Amino acid sequence: MVRALSIIALILSAANSDGFSINYQRTRLITNLNGKTNEVTDWDKLQPKIERKNKPQTQQRDDPEWKFFDTARIHVTGGDGGNGCVAFRREKGVAMGGPSGGRGGDGGSIILVCDEGLNTLAPSRNRVHVRARKGNNGTGKSRNGCAGLDERIPVPPGTVVRELLAQKVAGELKEHGEELLVARGGRGGRGNAAFKTARRTAPKLAERGEPGAARWLSLELKLVADVGFLGMPNAGKSTLLAAASAAKPKIANYPFTTIVPNLGVCDIGDEGAGLVLCDIPGLIEGASSGVGMGSTFLRHVQRCKVLLHVVDGTSEDPIGDFKTINKELENYDEFLAQKPQVVVLNKCDVSEVNEKKDELIQQLREAAGHTRVLHISAATQNNVAELMGRLKKFCDSQPVVDLPEPPQVDFTKAALESDSDDFEIMSDPAYPGQWRVKGGYIEQVAKMTHWEYPEAVERFGRQLDALGIAAELERRGAVDGDLVMVDKYDFEFAPGMTNPYIPTDLLEKDLMFEEEKQQGGMLVEEPTEWRPYRSGGYLDDDFEELVGFNEDGDWSMLDEAEDMDEFEYEEDDEIWQA
Repeated sequence: MVRALSIIALILSAANSDGFSINYQRTRLITNLNGKTNEVTDWDKLQPKIERKNKPQTQQRDDPEWKFFDTARIHVTGGDGGNGCVAFRREKGVAMGGPSGGRGGDGGSIILVCDEGLNTLAPSRNRVHVRARKGNNGTGKSRNGCAGLDERIPVPPGTVVRELLAQKVAGELKEHGEELLVARGGRGGRGNAAFKTARRTAPKLAERGEPGAARWLSLELKLVADVGFLGMPNAGKSTLLAAASAAKPKIANYPFTTIVPNLGVCDIGDEGAGLVLCDIPGLIEGASSGVGMGSTFLRHVQRCKVLLHVVDGTSEDPIGDFKTINKELENYDEFLAQKPQVVVLNKCDVSEVNEKKDELIQQLREAAGHTRVLHISAATQNNVAELMGRLKKFCDSQPVVDLPEPPQVDFTKAALESDSDDFEIMSDPAYPGQWRVKGGYIEQVAKMTHWEYPEAVERFGRQLDALGIAAELERRGAVDGDLVMVDKYDFEFAPGMTNPYIPTDLLEKDLMFEEEKQQGGMLVEEPTEWRPYRSGGYLDDDFEELVGFNEDGDWSMLDEAEDMDEFEYEEDDEIWQA
């Protein structure tokens, strides 16, 4: 026992010598079987507390430059319309109140709104699927449902909207507050009160809500600026933007420092006389075919009035660089190559460039074909203010020659507004007896038909006859019993009927009735000759006393007595005299 205690003492002394703080009061009492209590140390709780220093977080946030997005794909869905209601007015003291089913509310629409506070499509990429709210259903007492709220998506100025699959342009948003409808909400279904007529005073049918439009969209951002900077990598475009405006682009002494477009506003001095500048990544030879980064961002200078071509004076061949950039512009877009340019020779603070600046300026004028050439130094801001003043005057004198692509598709038109006669009937010889009817109007009508109501099914059949679809199917060879498909609904074709598409349960009842008629079950055969009563009555009791007509139309009594002279009177007979 003494040896064990000495070992524990050595352990505790070693622990104290290492500098660890141990709590000696953490003991517990253990009761033996004999009833004696021993004080035992809880060694699990005597572990030394090691202080851990908080390590600095080395993981930093993403560079904001990488968060610039000029393209996005989103899926927009308009809200469905509310369903119509089938109801009748039931009120004390009002007999035959009539239909009182309300109409469903219209679904919400998806609208793109131009917001000048944005310069990237990053919010749209973070929210890919956008769906508007649906309308409420109609209720009784002729109460219409509430319409769904519209969903508005903010986009930066210069956003071009296209349909993703067909790549057809739907429009472009330029001015602040401009709106573009991209997904229209569905129309609310009508209740039975809307189908009341003088002939049909108690209709039992209603419409379903029209489904909202759904499509994929492609968004492309083209920044709107007055002046667009062009040039080779490391030519000093970002330095010039920082010197002329309050923008703070990334500046370094290596190529492709700028990886995203940068916007800046140069304050000329007069109120409202700001000049919007756009700096894009540098261009190299083959940029129009995808080499480098310039071809990705060349779309951002298509909306600029003037192009500022920055030439690096320290380059081995400044004139060759100038011609290479212009050639790439022509290969990328001919309209972009024809925009007016202003050429500046940068880095004139370098002694070698300053010595030959006059010769380089003369060569640049000959290559450009105009005299709008100026030497500057963006690092020392030499001639920068003069350049901005001249650019402002030159931009104001330029007409707004912008040729945006005209809209090729209209998203504001609903399917029910399309031409009802525009339908197509398709058939496959490999599947005889099957017909597919396609058309925006008829497919939307099928979606809005309430198939649970027989009157609604009958109405759909009348619509097929009115649109000429039934006649066209019969003309193309469709026969009774063929399969007709409209959207996701399948029917059996029955030509010559008011309602070609009768529900299956009604057809089964008609078949059962025909079978009972053939077997003579509940039906009674009609008598061969007419009788006022089928059994009994005066025809059976007084048949011999009745006098009728014979075959010649004479009285039967007169046929028995051919000669009136042979007629004998009896004693009680009454004789009429004149």
